[in-house]
Amino acid sequence: MTKEFEELKEALRQAPTEEARKAAAEAMRRYLATHPPKKSRPTLVSLKYKAPYPHAVPVDKIPDELAKNPEFYNLVKRIVTKEK
Repeated sequence: MTKEFEELKEALRQAPTEEARKAAAEAMRRYLATHPPKKSRPTLVSLKYKAPYPHAVPVDKIPDELAKNPEFYNLVKRIVTKEK
């Protein structure tokens, strides 16, 4: 794994406070800057019923959603860190 991905995982392991969400958003921006999508436009899709965040988030918009939404932060935390 890369250094940027490890930094993202560490940032996501924090409690979902406003500062932690901003730090995770910055870590995600750094990760995406070093690992740009190839030719497609990937999208994170969640099928959770009545989720308080969009059901389809383009990968380049994930940092923005991380910074403003604690439930989305927890979703990405479970995906990236593979913790419950």
